[in-house]
Amino acid sequence: MTPVEKLEARFPYMFAGESLSMEYYDGWLLIFAWACEQIDAVLGENKRGFYWRQVKEKFGTARFYYRLGNAKRLIVDLSDGQGWHSVIKKPTKAGDPVADRIDAIVDEAEARTGSACMRCGAAAKTRAYDGYYLTLCKLHVPPRRNQQS
Repeated sequence: MTPVEKLEARFPYMFAGESLSMEYYDGWLLIFAWACEQIDAVLGENKRGFYWRQVKEKFGTARFYYRLGNAKRLIVDLSDGQGWHSVIKKPTKAGDPVADRIDAIVDEAEARTGSACMRCGAAAKTRAYDGYYLTLCKLHVPPRRNQQS
């Protein structure tokens, strides 16, 4: 059983809803598993219709999109050449302490992927490579191409 299959077996409700896409990076699986565990503990017995809608990489860090019943949060990111910045952030359910806690867990998990190699999980930095942002450790940094004309 793969690590993702183990997560799906442990938290089946989190993967039962309609998803757009699920892209998992080996180096970030422990962070994602931590988020699943924390969210499960916050939800307790009432799972409130929580499920992952999309898991992907964006600007070199993970993005974990989810539904909580009919609610979802809105985040709009902008890249300015110096990295990405969230310019619009609307909470899942304003004033709902459970939704606020889940938003905070997801925010923390996404931030942690910014310093963990997406391939192996080791300490890493997010940098631009040929126009793409990737978070890679020294071992997994792509070799520099010879820039001869």
